[in-house]
Amino acid sequence: MLKKLTRFYYPETIEDACKYLGSKDEKTAVIAGGTSEALRQDNSIEALVDISRVKELNHIRVDSSSIRIGAATPVQNIYKSTDLKGPAGELLKTVAGKIGSTLLRNSITAGGNLAAVFPWSDLLPAWLVLDAEVVLRKGKPKRTVPVENLLNEKPAKFMAPDEIIAEIIVPTAGKGTGTSFCKFAKTANDYSMITVAALISIKGDSIVKARLALNAVTIAPVRCHEAEKMLEGKKPTAQLFAEVATAVAEKTEVRKDFRASKEYKREVLEVLVRRSLEEACVRAGK
Repeated sequence: MLKKLTRFYYPETIEDACKYLGSKDEKTAVIAGGTSEALRQDNSIEALVDISRVKELNHIRVDSSSIRIGAATPVQNIYKSTDLKGPAGELLKTVAGKIGSTLLRNSITAGGNLAAVFPWSDLLPAWLVLDAEVVLRKGKPKRTVPVENLLNEKPAKFMAPDEIIAEIIVPTAGKGTGTSFCKFAKTANDYSMITVAALISIKGDSIVKARLALNAVTIAPVRCHEAEKMLEGKKPTAQLFAEVATAVAEKTEVRKDFRASKEYKREVLEVLVRRSLEEACVRAGK
């Protein structure tokens, strides 16, 4: 583990961070909270670029149309934020509050949780159901892409070596939309075995928008597009949610886990999907 590590860099700007990461003289990697360093497998890394001091990467900004969260923002700040309100803000606060312990939440960052793409990265299904976008910076140049695109291709492959996650942007959701998050783990501080996030928007007596995403139970975070199609345009009923939950449980490729059998996790997944959809629907009506 990091047997060749000899240097740390502490840039104060995004431009300097990207300059260090693009160095041709040594192999570098970015670090923020550092909670995933013990799992890093690349022994060729010679220097770590610590972006925790880059002030423009640590913020939560809310306006009428979006929520913008800096990549180096600790998830504890998300959990405790008084600015995050409405369906999107409440979902992010709920998920952040379920991530590990207080000590871990003060170390884990919004961008790090996204970049590492671990099965137990709880925020990932929330970003997916919220149609979040990520701002990638390469010094001053930047590009904004859907989080789903980043996750589908894996951040390590999608991003250039001298490119960093700078910000996550979430559109706000108004009246008629509800969100929900369900997590299954052995203890409150244990790695997740199943996470389910849902978003339901209702107009009249029909579901006009549905989002459903999973993580932990799968090898990588996934959006359940087929399930969303089953929901949209339909009247929200207990029977509909039960049918969708059954379909999701049957079609999901469950990840191996020594803590529980695939059969057991599939049964729990069906319950959590149904429960999450029902909760989102109830909140949409408030």
